[in-house]
Amino acid sequence: MGQLRRWVTRIVVALVLCAGLAAAGAWWALHRSLPAYAGSGTLEGLAAAATIERDALGVVTIESGNRLDAIRALGFVHAQERYFEMDLTRRSAAGELSELFGAAAIELDRKHRLHRFRARAVQVAGSATPQERSSIDAYVAGVNAGLAALDGRPFPYLLLRQA
Repeated sequence: MGQLRRWVTRIVVALVLCAGLAAAGAWWALHRSLPAYAGSGTLEGLAAAATIERDALGVVTIESGNRLDAIRALGFVHAQERYFEMDLTRRSAAGELSELFGAAAIELDRKHRLHRFRARAVQVAGSATPQERSSIDAYVAGVNAGLAALDGRPFPYLLLRQA
């Protein structure tokens, strides 16, 4: 009876340790994907200083010396806080949800591809004025900088087992 009790105790301890390691790993992966909500940093490509502040409810306020710097900072914030939603919207419009969700999204992808939103977006972007193009480029640079500043992928990708 004593030997059985020791084995049961060992198994329980091993299970508790495994659960603790799994929880620590999940916390670490989640923590790495969170943006820095406080502190200061640099954002390459700004003409002058810009500030990103959040109020007690997390509402973002961006102050900058010019429009393009504000757009770049906005792209940074969007990538840090909303990249998964941005990517999901892009994939939905292009009919590429099945890349994330597998076969369950193929029919929806087929329906969305009929509209050819990607080709239309390329056409619209090609006819953008120089001012509109500079705004788009500033936003894209901010998004790319925001993604690069994260220590890990946004956590929804981890849940979907996407690298």
